[in-house]
Amino acid sequence: MRISENNLIFDLDGTLFDSAPEILLCLKKALQLNNIDIKDDLNKSIIGPPLKETLKNLVQKKDTVKIDKIIENFIELYDSDYCYKTKLYKGVQETLKILEKKKNLMLITNKRIAPTEKMLKNAKISELFDNYFSVDPNDQSKKDKSTLISKTIKDYKINPKNTAYIGDTMGDFLASKKNNIKFIFAGWGYGKYVKDADLHLNDIREML
Repeated sequence: MRISENNLIFDLDGTLFDSAPEILLCLKKALQLNNIDIKDDLNKSIIGPPLKETLKNLVQKKDTVKIDKIIENFIELYDSDYCYKTKLYKGVQETLKILEKKKNLMLITNKRIAPTEKMLKNAKISELFDNYFSVDPNDQSKKDKSTLISKTIKDYKINPKNTAYIGDTMGDFLASKKNNIKFIFAGWGYGKYVKDADLHLNDIREML
């Protein structure tokens, strides 16, 4: 099946970057700094939602008061070191370089804007996107992925019928459907298989 949409919006973690190893190592260190044992094992299935949401599901009720401090430690460690070690999936840079000549490429992620910019620039792909945006819980127009996609479509006068979001989670699928855009499932990522995606891919190079 040919991807006919001219506007392609990408997710970051689990779609362009195999970021789980560094995120999990950094999160483990931040939890240890706060003497916290978690309910479940840390694995790549937790990657995707904003960090605060992830921690609310991870820590025991008695430790929820420490969440802000854990996030503070995580940010300090991740932004100064771990985010620079994160690698692109195979084929991402080459694929984006080819797509960029024919399509309008954007990026919308739950990841904070500071490490997002560092990772994109370090991987030498930031210039391949028309723009990139991060969810910001403190800004109502960017409070979650669905709202941010809606804002981007409006601000850039994008035709939803000619737009697709490429992501790896059910959350990405739901955000796409709420905005009436197509959803392309990144089967190499961290989320469970999304049966109702408009297109399923096993390798980003299949987009070509």
